[in-house]
Amino acid sequence: MGHPETGWPTPVSAYGRNPETGTHPSSARTLFAEPARTRATVDNHVSNASLCIGPGWPGYLPDWLGSNLSHRLSGGVRSAVMKVGIIGSGHIGGTLTRRLCALGHDVTVANSRGPESLAGLAAETGATAGTVDQAAAAAELVVVAVPLFAVPDLPAEAFDGRVVVDANNYYVQRDGEIPEVADRSISSSRWVAGHLSGARVVKAFNNIQAQHLLEQGRPAGTGNRIALPVAGDDEQAKRMVMDLVDELGFDPVDAGTLDESWRQQPDTPVYGTDRDAEGVREGLASARP
Repeated sequence: MGHPETGWPTPVSAYGRNPETGTHPSSARTLFAEPARTRATVDNHVSNASLCIGPGWPGYLPDWLGSNLSHRLSGGVRSAVMKVGIIGSGHIGGTLTRRLCALGHDVTVANSRGPESLAGLAAETGATAGTVDQAAAAAELVVVAVPLFAVPDLPAEAFDGRVVVDANNYYVQRDGEIPEVADRSISSSRWVAGHLSGARVVKAFNNIQAQHLLEQGRPAGTGNRIALPVAGDDEQAKRMVMDLVDELGFDPVDAGTLDESWRQQPDTPVYGTDRDAEGVREGLASARP
């Protein structure tokens, strides 16, 4: 099965250098370049809310949301505007930057190459390009969407007290040997939480393809709405992330604690399979270590 957060790559290395071969993360320690997208901007002033989409792309909001943008921004359907930090600008990080900016959230995005490398994404979406410390400092919620091997290099103290969404997966061919994660003695998110010990870590967005995250959101109550598992120890933090999942157009499913989040890791029934809420619950229950 392909890796959900990669999908359609132009490979680059974790720090922006082109690898010798254009290999998939299953055979090389690579990240993927941001997919090219047309510009979408949202006027955050409700009275003038608008969506501007360039030619050749349907935009960052699904039709049901884009056609009713002003209503959703002004009518209490969506959650309050949040300050969100996103660490990582690859497929999942870049997609969440696009989607959350389009929903009107205040997004600061960072990566390992520095703010200058994010000028295009910032201009395209209205996000602020910053450093990792800057992205975390002002945020109510921070998404970490970097390869697992890069997590120990993050400035852990910058995440103290923050709700941190762990969108990572462990791929041994990319991330190297992490014995306790490889043998599932602990979940990859418990390992992340150990490095970001002051954060309120929640596991989400790791099991869906980036393109589906971009395009497949649906209104609440729609049949066959894709569901996403959300796991965490802090119930308030988990509820915040579940509300965000719903706002993005997916049914959130409580997947238990971080120790139980292995049930949504690679090679489990819910990984990359776009199940509805009942299907996700069944898949979580049937997962085997």
